[in-house]
Amino acid sequence: MKNGVMMYTRIVLAFLMAMTALAAFIPVGHARGEGTMLKTGNYVYSVSPDGGNSPDLLSTGLMAAAKGVLYDGTTAYAGWMGKAKSPMTVHVVIDLLRDYPLDQLRVVMNSPNKYWGFKDMTVKYRTEAATGYYIATRHIRQGTELNYTVNVPMAGVTARFIVLDITRTQAFQHIPLTEVEITQGSGTPGQNPKPSFTAEQLKAELNKDALLADRYGQWINDAWPGKITSDAQLRQNYTDEAVALANVAYDPAIYDPYGGIKRIGKYESTGYFRLEQVNGKWWFITPDGYPFLLKGVDAASLWEAGYKTPTQKPDGTPRQIFEQLPDRTLYAPAYTKDENGEYVNFIVSNVMKKYGSDYEAKWGDITRKRLIQWGFNAFSKWTKPKGVAFPYVQVLQDPANLRRILWSYDVFDPQTAPIIESSLKTQLQNARASKWLIGYTYDNEAGWTTDIVKELLMYGADSPAKGAFVDYYATRHGSLDNVNMLLGMNAVSFNALKDTPIAITKVSSADVSGFITLASETYYAMIRDILKRNDPNHLFLGSTIVPTWRTSLDWDRGAMPYVDAFSVDSYTRDGSWMDEYEAFGKPLLNLEHSFGSSDRGLSYISAPTKTTSTVERGVAYRAFAESQAQNPLFVGSGWYAYFDQAVTGRVDGESYNIGLVNQQDQPYTDMVSIMKMAHAGLENIHLYGINLAAGAAVAASSTHVAMLAPANAVDGDGATRWGSNYTDNEWIYADLGAVKTVNRVYLSWEAAYAKAYKIQVSNDAKTWTDVFATTSGDGGIDDISFSAKSARYVRMLGLKRGSAYGYSLWRFEVFAPTSG
Repeated sequence: MKNGVMMYTRIVLAFLMAMTALAAFIPVGHARGEGTMLKTGNYVYSVSPDGGNSPDLLSTGLMAAAKGVLYDGTTAYAGWMGKAKSPMTVHVVIDLLRDYPLDQLRVVMNSPNKYWGFKDMTVKYRTEAATGYYIATRHIRQGTELNYTVNVPMAGVTARFIVLDITRTQAFQHIPLTEVEITQGSGTPGQNPKPSFTAEQLKAELNKDALLADRYGQWINDAWPGKITSDAQLRQNYTDEAVALANVAYDPAIYDPYGGIKRIGKYESTGYFRLEQVNGKWWFITPDGYPFLLKGVDAASLWEAGYKTPTQKPDGTPRQIFEQLPDRTLYAPAYTKDENGEYVNFIVSNVMKKYGSDYEAKWGDITRKRLIQWGFNAFSKWTKPKGVAFPYVQVLQDPANLRRILWSYDVFDPQTAPIIESSLKTQLQNARASKWLIGYTYDNEAGWTTDIVKELLMYGADSPAKGAFVDYYATRHGSLDNVNMLLGMNAVSFNALKDTPIAITKVSSADVSGFITLASETYYAMIRDILKRNDPNHLFLGSTIVPTWRTSLDWDRGAMPYVDAFSVDSYTRDGSWMDEYEAFGKPLLNLEHSFGSSDRGLSYISAPTKTTSTVERGVAYRAFAESQAQNPLFVGSGWYAYFDQAVTGRVDGESYNIGLVNQQDQPYTDMVSIMKMAHAGLENIHLYGINLAAGAAVAASSTHVAMLAPANAVDGDGATRWGSNYTDNEWIYADLGAVKTVNRVYLSWEAAYAKAYKIQVSNDAKTWTDVFATTSGDGGIDDISFSAKSARYVRMLGLKRGSAYGYSLWRFEVFAPTSG
């Protein structure tokens, strides 16, 4: 198999080296290639269009290019309507009947309204002789214009077959396809037209592979700075980063060993993580008694199942998408097998090449130092590295042998509790003494909705849930006669009713709502009791539901009395997901979220979290993190995930740009540097609200050297600072942009601090009013509160230096009064 892959690889690489194909957004009507427009051959759809125009509408067989809507130059189009079970990708396979040199390909996708569109499109091609496909481009849709065109330069490459893979953003999105314009390039076409492929033969083309990944698992079709080209480069990356991170550790003057923030205050120390409301704000409290906001990362293990990719097709034949797979002997740990086939994890093989002997321990040490440097403080969901001491949340999975109802299970089944307890007992008892364990979540993204109730109402008397509903309904509505009347039934007994299908349309929304809440209370009380019996030391953090999917507020409501904190997975842009839970007063966690962009062959998870660059990923994260931290119920969140997924797709086809680090173990430095700035300010935002001086215009009396500019004090980066000249009377002020009410200033001093200084406010930067003064400054952190004042400008006026140097501030923050 290896030799076959390599031969295929050499053919593919020869063609790839001869062309550079980039897709760009070109509005309809712009210039196109000057060659002859090809309107020859046939095409077939993988899924019959159920929207658009004839003759393509509902077509299942070959469409002649001369007759179909894709080549007619009109507004007629093919369309695929979105619905719950729509295929996420639609394919169009084109047969030109002979090899042609191609100049460009132009694909027009005009949408009737905003409900139409697409997420991305991959264009592939092959010659008659080739056994596999070459990728011309993967184009990610930019913008929301209804009239949209993708232009693909083909640079003279030769092709007979062209495949368009068009993917939806979500299942309900409709896909339009208006025109496919293929322009012939210079050169000689193939001799005579070959026999036309049948529809079945063309659809079989979809089983042919295209080369996707190089020997390090990187997208093979693009180049970028830092792309790995050798094992030596990987090893040099390790050497360089190890030096840079050599001294990274928690500063014991600022943090306790668990990452708790000492300056906020010392509270009861129980030896385990707990939750406490302090001045109206919820916090985790570490085992040593210090406040802690969870700033976590998910799926941080090398061995996380979601990072591997299949090496075989469903029929067991090799996927010819890899330039070269890792040596199966040297990198045996990178390979796994199950009943569905073989998988390779490029992360494992790359880490083995990078770190050498004892690779997992060396990688774990670097990973922990990275997270501390970036301001993360926990492993928040799914897997974690072996042997790395760091706070963590443990996900407890539901056993496979529970009685199921759709995506959930029958919480009323008397066998449910003993099955769960038997499954979890050993794990819980082994963890009960851990000081690093924050708490547990149980199950994942599976609440109850009306759909669950609709399903169980059709069950018979052998369903405990159906019996529980009838008992619940009888308690609410009394006699059998009254129940029969309300349900439109004529059951002779309640037991008979339990064995009779009930239409949910006969049940009031209030009764459905009440029953869902009862089910939730039954479920969460059961799980809480199992946890507390076997591990009384750790917190129960809910079941990470998705607020907009497979749950309901009725279900969520039922959980609240039984959980220590309520956790969700919310892939959104701000903290408004917490609004519907505020009335319950429970601490809130968001244990899965991230932002992704389409780059290097990867894509983003969903439209709400789509970004256009690595930097924008960081910016979006900072805005999201700060928005969440403002809520007094918020106690933490987790970024999904530590690594990107494989560019060649995981088992279910996902290949998302979600990592802090790529699969070659290289951090996204532009992104994590912004995350670091966000993390440095989250505790203050949780305490006091948004920093009004963040990114503000600043002025200072002096700057000792250019790299110590005044703006450094308000950029949110705890590693950059302002430094004045080496004289006493120096100042720095922030312009808040408008008159605002302020009552707090937070100063983080470098070693060059002020022994005597004032905090002053002004509306014109000319006349200043003192709001605070000290003659006994000692550096470090000064968290200064004063009576609320209206001001546009806030100034630190240094009067007497505390060292031979000037005044130097890492951070200068300003806050408004809060209601907490």
